[in-house]
Amino acid sequence: MRELKEFRYQKNTDHLLDQEFEHSSRYGKVRLGDKNIFWKKGFSWYCVKLEEVVRSFRRIEAVDTKMCCGNVNFDIQKLVLILKDGTELEALVGDGMVKEAEILYERLKVCMPDIAFGKEAK
Repeated sequence: MRELKEFRYQKNTDHLLDQEFEHSSRYGKVRLGDKNIFWKKGFSWYCVKLEEVVRSFRRIEAVDTKMCCGNVNFDIQKLVLILKDGTELEALVGDGMVKEAEILYERLKVCMPDIAFGKEAK
């Protein structure tokens, strides 16, 4: 399994990748290009080739917190990508971005009909 730093995207190192990034569709903190998927974590962008992905599913994490105005509940939307070598990558779409996460997931289904969607049954 590879480490996240291996997927780091550095602008101005690959002209074609830079063009794809600029023309990619944005869904929260995730960008979907023709051959790659990009996501932001912290101050860095990461990238993986779509051809490396064998499975994808959404992960929704419920967060309950207390604030001065009372309890607040919200969902954090994530896209999980499983690669051919078994590496699991988690891309944060955003908190409260249900619509963006749904559209991204449906677009992936159209762009990549050969991969498995949904969490693997154990």
